[in-house]
Parts: sequence; C-alpha cells; structure tokens
Amino acid sequence: MSELGITRYAAYVPGFVLAGTSFGAAAEVNGARQLRTVANHDEDSVTLAVEAARHVLVGEDDPAMLVFATSEPPYLDKSSAATVHAALGMPAAGRAIDVHGLRGGASALEIALRGGGLAVLSDLRTMPPGAPDELGHGDGAVAFLVVPSERPAAVPVGSASATLELLERWRLPGASHPRVWDERFTADALAGLAADTARRALAEAGVERPDRIAVSCANPRAAAAVRRALGAGPEDAQLDALLGHTGAAHIGLLLADALDRSAPGETILLVGIADGVDATVYRAGSALPDARVGRPVREQAESRRPLAYDRYLRLRRLLSLQGARRPDPPAPASPPMLRSSGWKYALIASRCTVCGAVETPPGRVCPSCGAVDSGEAYSLRDVGCTVVSVTLDRLAPTPDLPVSIAVVDVDGGGRRSTEVTDVSPDGVRVGDRLTPTFRRLHSADGIHNYFWKTRAEER
Repeated sequence: MSELGITRYAAYVPGFVLAGTSFGAAAEVNGARQLRTVANHDEDSVTLAVEAARHVLVGEDDPAMLVFATSEPPYLDKSSAATVHAALGMPAAGRAIDVHGLRGGASALEIALRGGGLAVLSDLRTMPPGAPDELGHGDGAVAFLVVPSERPAAVPVGSASATLELLERWRLPGASHPRVWDERFTADALAGLAADTARRALAEAGVERPDRIAVSCANPRAAAAVRRALGAGPEDAQLDALLGHTGAAHIGLLLADALDRSAPGETILLVGIADGVDATVYRAGSALPDARVGRPVREQAESRRPLAYDRYLRLRRLLSLQGARRPDPPAPASPPMLRSSGWKYALIASRCTVCGAVETPPGRVCPSCGAVDSGEAYSLRDVGCTVVSVTLDRLAPTPDLPVSIAVVDVDGGGRRSTEVTDVSPDGVRVGDRLTPTFRRLHSADGIHNYFWKTRAEER
C-alpha cells in the first residue's frame, strides 16, 4: 500500500565559507566557533534552488506541483517559482507556487506533504557589515520530492503548529538587510511555545524520545533553549555553527542532514520557529539509504573554500571597487527570451536526426549537413564537457574579476563557449572536466538575465 512521503532529496551548500570579519587573508576555518556558508556573486535564491533540485527529478515522473520557498525572492510581482520550474525542464501543465518569508520553508514542506510535489527551499541571508550576528547567517538550498510510494524514505507521523505575532525580525520592501529586536526578549517569548508545540507533535506521533532533534530558528538563544528543553545532544546543534542560519532553507537543510545521519525506523523531530512554531515528527523508511541524491550536507560543508572578508563584501556587493571595465550589458527583452526559453532556461540544444550533429543554440538548419528542420530536442543540462581552450576576461562588468571563459567539447557532440564560475583565475586548464550550473549572468533595468555557466565537475 502506497503512502505520501519523501522519496528523494538533495541539498546544495555553496562553495565558499567565511570564518571571520577582519580584513586581510582568509580567516582560519579550523577551530572557528562560527562559520557561514557564502554563495557566489552570480548565485541567488533561484539558482541555488535549481542546483539543489536539478538531479532529484532525474529518472522520476515530473510532479504536478512545485513549491518554492525563500525570504529573498529575486522578483516580487513575478513568480520566482516559474523560473525554477523552467530551469528544471518541468512541463507547462503543472503548478508553480511561491512561498515567501522565514516560515516559508516549513510551509512549503507542509504543502508538499499534504498534496505531493517538489518542495524547494532556498535562501541567501545577509546581515549588515559589522553586525554582531554577521557570521550567524548563511546561504543554501534543499529539495524534497514527495509522491505516493510503497517504500517512502521518510513519512510524517505527527505534527503540531502554533502562531505568535511577535516583532522579532523583519525587513521592509527594498531594504537590504533584516532588522532584529533584542534577542534575549524574543528568545523568552519563543522558547516556551516551541517546546510545548514540539511535545504536542511527539504526542500525536506516539514517540517519547526521537532519535534526532533538529531546531531551526534565526534566534540562536531560542534555538539553544528549545534544544535543552527537548534533550537534544550536541551533534544536533552542529549544523548551525557550520552553515549559519540559512533562512527559509534552514529547516530543510536540517531535515536533510538528519536524514543523512539516520537509519530506517528511526524518528526525527523537526522544529521550525519563525512567527510561531511548526513541529513535525518523521519516521525513516526502508528506502532511506537510496533516497539522497548527491553528497551529504556535512560532506559538502567540509569542501568549501575559505573566503577573505573583503572578497565576501565584493561578492555581496557591499563593497564596490571600480576599475577599468566595459559598460554594463543591456537588459534582455521579453520576446527573444520567450522564443529561446528552452535553450535559455533548460539548456535544450538541437541534435540533427540526419547526421547526429549537436547545435548550440538550436537552429532550423543543421550546421554540419545543411538539413532543414531536422533537429530534435537534446538537453545538455546534465551533460558534462571538456575544456579545449580558456582565456581570462579582465574587463567584464562583474564584482569578481577576472572571468574565466572556456571553449568546451560537450560529451556526445557539440562545441560551445561558456563562462566558468566558482574557480580561481588560474583554476581552469585544458582537459578539465566541467558540468553546467544555472547562474545569473547579470541584472539590468530591473531584469535578471539567467543562463547556464559551467563549474568544476567534482563539486
């Protein structure tokens, strides 16, 4: 008998880590009390979401619904979920739902667990430079596929919620950073409510002592108090110190980490605290060992590259150093974006049915044999490539120069030029293996221009 539950999941931890806020060389990661994960300058909540979710659907039927949660949407009136939907190559006959706010991650999971679908939680959190908790926030994304299955990896067995109107942290439209009330006061108001709600969820599940306890709260005092009240061990708090609080994505990253470390039959208590409390008890199923796509959360955290504070400020556009550069590129226009949407968002090329040549971007006439309208859709989104030549662009309008531009041979045929990201200036060599990654090329006139760059294959 099938039941609705999590069948596959994947997390994405960006490749940089910040361990200190002093100018100079990158602070030593080993021994640091608090680390924060840092997204690159061409990443936002949409690109992080695509990176987390892109392999979850491989070999699976596309779900009828995608739910995207973030507190930092690239657009307000326009749906960011629709962009994620397009980049994942999901069919048009489906729903894409946006959920905003720090509580949005718990809400997206709840929506998917009630009706099935793909829940993608993603966020970037940036505090003002010099703020006491500047290192206490981070970036990340996670995706969960929830469909009926005879062998789900995890199912909810009990839940409880509470809502509290409390001026705890907030951000006005257009503001760059959130504002926070006295965390000592708000911790007292939140901790008791959270512990009581968690106990109600455990009672509904019939579980006295869960095997894992995960508490997501941007207020570290409240999170620590709830963990103490519930009897959590020191390992249950380690992810906060490794990543920082990753906003709407954090509750999902905690769940993914708990699933990474659990065995079939074990139980997980997941508590999210933001404008109230959402507590859910999950029981791991027999399919859990095969459910994770990609590397565990903590393994990704261990492979991040240390970042100097001044470079972090440049990546976040909190510090601008203007040198010689070309003018900013123009904004993309809506008609050509629509006409080329398959190539632009899902990296759909054309493969000639006559001679087998791959054309990028796709066109009507095969450049190899001259056949007209002989092309069939051919996705390069998950296809690796090999560097043929590479050059450095030192005049590109970007906060992190120079930019590596590579000509690559695509596995299975085709050659194209691509921008390589997440690398040092001398980090790309002929013969290197690269894989596509969805990124923001630039923004102009209030329009974000997304496309697929490449990065090193091993990450």
